[in-house]
Amino acid sequence: MKGWVRLAAAVCAAALCAGCALPGAERTSVEELLRAPRLEGDYGEIQAALDGWLGQSAQLRYPLNGELLSPFLMSDFDGDGVQDAAVLYTAADVPNICLAVLQKDAEGLWQVQDAVEGLTDTVDTVRFARLQEGGANQILVGYTAQQADSYLAVYAYQEGKIEAILAEPYDQYLIENITGTGYEDLVVMDTDAEGASRIKLLTSDREGSFRQAAVMGLSADRFTGCASLAAGMGAYGGQYLVLDGWTGVTGSNLASVLLRYNEKTQKMEPARQIGADALYEASLRNVPDLTSRDLDRDGVVEIPTQPEGAGLINMDQGRRMDFILWMDYTSAQPRKSFGLLDEELGFYLELPMEWYGILMLTDGPEEDTVELRSQDGSRLYLTVRVTSIADRTPGWTRLGVVSSRLVQAQFGPDVQLMDQLYRLSRSFYIL
Repeated sequence: MKGWVRLAAAVCAAALCAGCALPGAERTSVEELLRAPRLEGDYGEIQAALDGWLGQSAQLRYPLNGELLSPFLMSDFDGDGVQDAAVLYTAADVPNICLAVLQKDAEGLWQVQDAVEGLTDTVDTVRFARLQEGGANQILVGYTAQQADSYLAVYAYQEGKIEAILAEPYDQYLIENITGTGYEDLVVMDTDAEGASRIKLLTSDREGSFRQAAVMGLSADRFTGCASLAAGMGAYGGQYLVLDGWTGVTGSNLASVLLRYNEKTQKMEPARQIGADALYEASLRNVPDLTSRDLDRDGVVEIPTQPEGAGLINMDQGRRMDFILWMDYTSAQPRKSFGLLDEELGFYLELPMEWYGILMLTDGPEEDTVELRSQDGSRLYLTVRVTSIADRTPGWTRLGVVSSRLVQAQFGPDVQLMDQLYRLSRSFYIL
């Protein structure tokens, strides 16, 4: 067997040497040797068509983050109801990543229609959006540069040509139908040269370009920057935008702003359901990761608040736990969800709303356990513990696994719930 291995190695070495010695023979570059094998099916045909159009082998480039992690982007880019293809790639004579759009011809063969050079040599994310009238998808590409600057480009494909219809610096962006036009809008947040956050609402006009609507959001005397953006439906319809801003002496606390699009003024303005000062005070929190979100995925963005006098710091365990009340301030009954937050492990356990205002949080008798008791301490409502994944102790409800630890809970004796729909096993959220 060893003889066969030596023979094979010798044959390969001889072949390589012979190839190198042949006059006029093309040398295979390291780049070619390391290139991934050619893809099969549509992807392979698309790559072959691109290579033929370029007259060289394209280097496929992959987005670093997001849901679309392929260099091949398949969607309807011109609104004719037929799927098209776009490809992210680099070529030998172009420093930045390029985008090409391909369509099938009458014989069913992929053909390159147009290509454009991008803004940098790195793509962070790619999204599709319908920012204009019609059934076509536009391509949103988030580029990053070596200086850590990020730029968002929006490409539209019309009449066989790719058009870059928007290029903006950005830190975060959202795609939502905020203005009620029937197609989607773009909310872009970035930081100016002085370090202040700028938030823009960009909506497409009938000419296919973008107009900017003012966002009356984070006041400079109260906020030092924007931490997150979230958009969702209100309790009675309509789109709302929630901004979580950095605030406090150290700039590490969070508070929220609730905005609604005013069709008359064409501005994003504070919602009328709650005053800006009242919302600031209610949503002020000292947990940097506790951002507003659609917690239960019902389309409504919930804003977290910390009830007065609730919770404690578990110094013995070295982990901060607290009660949290999530609010929908677009509703006449804003209390949405009440429960327990574990800041160290980053999870939220929803509790029955009927327990709101009657609980006290204390350390349990065992390590890594906490108890929810009546405020006089006499009645035990719930015990929560964090244990090893392999734990199979009977009598405990498995909630979930976070940071390689198993979270379990157990009701206290004789606990009766008025809410018959509440289930411990469906009340665990990893934040």
